[in-house]
Amino acid sequence: MSSYGLAARVVLEEKGVEYERVVIDADTLKSPEHIADVHPFGKVPALYHGDFHLFETATIACYVDEAFDGPALQPTDIKDRALMQKWINITGQYIYPAVIGDLVMQRLAPKIGVFGGVTDEAVVSAAVPVIAHQLDLVEQALAGGSLYLSNDFSLADIMVATMVQYIGLTPERDELFASRTAVHDWIQRVTTRPSHSAAAYDLGL
Repeated sequence: MSSYGLAARVVLEEKGVEYERVVIDADTLKSPEHIADVHPFGKVPALYHGDFHLFETATIACYVDEAFDGPALQPTDIKDRALMQKWINITGQYIYPAVIGDLVMQRLAPKIGVFGGVTDEAVVSAAVPVIAHQLDLVEQALAGGSLYLSNDFSLADIMVATMVQYIGLTPERDELFASRTAVHDWIQRVTTRPSHSAAAYDLGL
C-alpha cells in the first residue's frame, strides 16, 4: 500500500526500466533481516541495482532518472529544478504526515488493522484543514493553466500526485477536491499516465 513504493515504481515505468518488485509484508518491516539488509528504518521502498543499494524514495527517483536512458524527469532549468525539489521536500515533510498518517491510514484502520482497527476522529478532524491548506498551495501552483508543478512533468508530480490521490479512498475526498478543480484535473493527468497504470495494483479495499 505504500505511496512511496508506488512513486518509485512509477519512476521506473516512466524510464522504461525493467524491474522486479519484491513485496514486503507489514510483519517483515521491523524484522532484523529487513532492517539490516533492506531499510535501516524499517520502511519501504529500497532499490537494488546490481551491487548498489539505495533506500528513500526521492533519492531512488533521482538515481533512476540519471542512471538510465529514457525521458528526463528532472528539469534542466535551475529555477524549475528548484521548484521540483521544493515539492519533493514538501511531500516528505508535510503532505505525507497529514494525508497518509492522519487521514488515509486513520480512515482505513478498520480495514487494514492499524491503530487497533479504530479510526481516531479527532485526528482526522484536525488533519482536514491542514490538508486543505496543502492542496490550496498545489492549486496556486497550477493557477494560470500550468499543467505540472515545475512547468513540465517531473519527479515532483510523481511524488505529490501519487500520494494525494489516496485522499480519494476517504469520505473527505469531496470536501477536499470539489472546490479545487486544478488539483483534481492534475491528479487525473498524472495518475492516468501509462506509467501509473503499470505501477499501481488493486488495494482490495
